[in-house]
Amino acid sequence: FNTEIENAQILTALAQQHGTQTATDIFDDLNPRRTTGAPTTIAADDWSASNIEATAHSLPTIASSDPVLDNPGTAARMSGFSNCIVLGPTKANDANAILVNGPQFGWFVPAYTYSVGLHGAGFNIVGNTPFAYPVILFGHNADIAWGSTWGAGDIVDIYREQLNPDNTAQYMFKGSYRDFQTRTETIKIKGAADKIIEMHHSVHGPVTAFDKQNLAAYAKHRSWDGKELISLLAWMHSGRASNPQQWLAYAEQPALNINWYYADRAGNIGYAFVGHYPQRVDGHDNRYPADGTGAMEWQGRQPFTNNPHVIDPASGYIANWNNKPAEGVLNPDEHWYSWSSADRVENLKDTIESQDRFSPEQAWNIIESSSFADVNAKYFLQLIRQAAPQWNDPRLQQAGALLENWDGSSRDRDADGFYDQAQTLLFQTFLDQLLKDVLADDLGPAFKWFSSTGYPSPGRPTPSGLNISTGLKTLVEALKGSTRYDFLNGQDVPSQLGAALLTAVSRISDVRGEDPARWRMPVAPRPYSSKNFLGIPQADVSSEMVAPIEHNRGTENNMMVMTADKVIGYEVVPPGQSGFISPAGEKHQHYEDQFDLYNTFGKRRIWFYPQDVEAHKVSETVITLP
Repeated sequence: FNTEIENAQILTALAQQHGTQTATDIFDDLNPRRTTGAPTTIAADDWSASNIEATAHSLPTIASSDPVLDNPGTAARMSGFSNCIVLGPTKANDANAILVNGPQFGWFVPAYTYSVGLHGAGFNIVGNTPFAYPVILFGHNADIAWGSTWGAGDIVDIYREQLNPDNTAQYMFKGSYRDFQTRTETIKIKGAADKIIEMHHSVHGPVTAFDKQNLAAYAKHRSWDGKELISLLAWMHSGRASNPQQWLAYAEQPALNINWYYADRAGNIGYAFVGHYPQRVDGHDNRYPADGTGAMEWQGRQPFTNNPHVIDPASGYIANWNNKPAEGVLNPDEHWYSWSSADRVENLKDTIESQDRFSPEQAWNIIESSSFADVNAKYFLQLIRQAAPQWNDPRLQQAGALLENWDGSSRDRDADGFYDQAQTLLFQTFLDQLLKDVLADDLGPAFKWFSSTGYPSPGRPTPSGLNISTGLKTLVEALKGSTRYDFLNGQDVPSQLGAALLTAVSRISDVRGEDPARWRMPVAPRPYSSKNFLGIPQADVSSEMVAPIEHNRGTENNMMVMTADKVIGYEVVPPGQSGFISPAGEKHQHYEDQFDLYNTFGKRRIWFYPQDVEAHKVSETVITLP
């Protein structure tokens, strides 16, 4: 994930409307480089960095116009929004520890994850993993269990290479022009002519775009470049660990920005924010393209002591939904992703803190409650409750009371194709209106990047579940009075909220009438696409499936229950274990046999111990090697 070029375009648009300093203030509100007060996975008492990179940064150079990109490519938004909870012995009942993971790879036919049992050559592991990975990413051995989610840490920078005006095949680096490394690739296309593509590399990495009109090229510098194999090997061998110390030793090696989770039979639980994070120089704002002439080169890798990690936190549990790992960590640089005081991880934390202990079944049920919870409700309903006493309009009072009495979830229990509660339509319409009212005038043309509330609708599913959008996070901060720029333009919060809510009521009433009983919104189904996350067909369209309602959860879910004697594993990997369809069009018996199980929040056992495998095997193939 990387949007530094788009960030520069956003800043340029804001500067044309407001001037450089105000534009910088606004962008800092939309996508701050650092935040304080955001929910973290590790509490301040459990971890602090010894030498977090905290350099001052100068104002970025703003181009006189947007970059004119010769090969901008496509903005493929891959799925990566996973969650995980780990309960230690003080929070778990009938277990020493419980790990529940919901990794996110999107919903496709066939699935991107499959189950594996690996027994031999020094390994004794079960779990599941994306296809083609030589690593079981989510699973357990005889002693420990592990899981992972996207870490969102910034391990990639875009460098703006200054082209030679006399020869655009060269760029400036440390006082002299250098030739790009180039190679030509021929892409075979069925039913069409070959496509010839010329690839370029600078000292910083592959060139992703040229802007020859402004004599610039943009190269992607990746801290993980050349470390792919050692990262996968460390992940693979971490499955052979048997205690927290061994597991943490492996956590230091992967270069990719991943959250790792740990539990063992003794009741130890752990978390590590893994990845190799660059040490940037003073003046390098990671949100914008850096000067590629040699003035902003990385000064090496930050030590692993700067990576947040903890074993047995004082809270007794670990919860993460791609949120901030710990105080002091640099924010992501994507304009569509930020860390702020509003974060969906609080839905998980509130649930875990609502009772003293959880049985394995209660821990699994958190998947269902969080799947239907509106992650925005906590923040905006609180603001509505505070503003409601100042509203005098009867229609506004009625709408406010309706929202105040809502539990913040959206379900279709009677399966009639409509959400059960009127509040779903009212709240989503209200947020859409409030976002326009507060941000549209101040962001101008840049509003298009922040206008989405992120909700699914029939025909437009979310790519990876519902998150609090960057625009809505900024809105929460603005309504709390925590932004640098006054997005309310001097208007008080109750008036701003009331105006948006009244408009929302009018918008709905014009279509559905005045009676809230008729304000029921069609559910958003969850299609399983035959095209992969880059939009490339991977199966016939006829194999596509549609679940009746979208869940805000992982593509698959797994749970590892750790007792003193053994590990008990569960999983659900829809639509099924097999992706095979015969030439005659017949699907394998396991092609979609977990589809209904997933839709009803069920699970299946993962058989690990030899006696269990023997007792439940359906068939056996013996291969004798010469």
